[in-house]
Amino acid sequence: MEFESEDAARNFYSEYARRLGFVVRVMQRRRSGIDGRTLARRLGCNKQGFSPNIRTAAGPGPDKKPRPSAREGCKATILVKMDKSGKWVVTRFEKDHNHPLVVTASGFSSSGDKDKKIEELMKELEHQEHLCATYRKLNQKCKIFPAVDSLWCLMW
Repeated sequence: MEFESEDAARNFYSEYARRLGFVVRVMQRRRSGIDGRTLARRLGCNKQGFSPNIRTAAGPGPDKKPRPSAREGCKATILVKMDKSGKWVVTRFEKDHNHPLVVTASGFSSSGDKDKKIEELMKELEHQEHLCATYRKLNQKCKIFPAVDSLWCLMW
């Protein structure tokens, strides 16, 4: 597969990633020693590799908690190189992920989608809390009148 530019290759892989359910991370760039232009670019899953375990002697500090790493050693990657004609050619492609992919209903994932999902979940949580409070009140009324048929309590 070949592309007209590095940006076209990056856009293609980013679109592919969104549809599959992962986030792209720019991993490496090889530049010309003569003129500094980019000759090759490696892109991959943001869960590629492992984060280095950097700790100071005193630890993370009293106000800082160590963050869990998002990296899981995923091998999914694409390598594109500029050939002599100036086209960008895929020279390596690894499609397999070692972790679940997150696909949204629309097939796209973005921070805006996450914000909307969080808002929807918060509304659902509020609704469920309201239902629980109603159930607790109902349960209290049924305990006060044990002789009353339980069906009546449910209809109350």
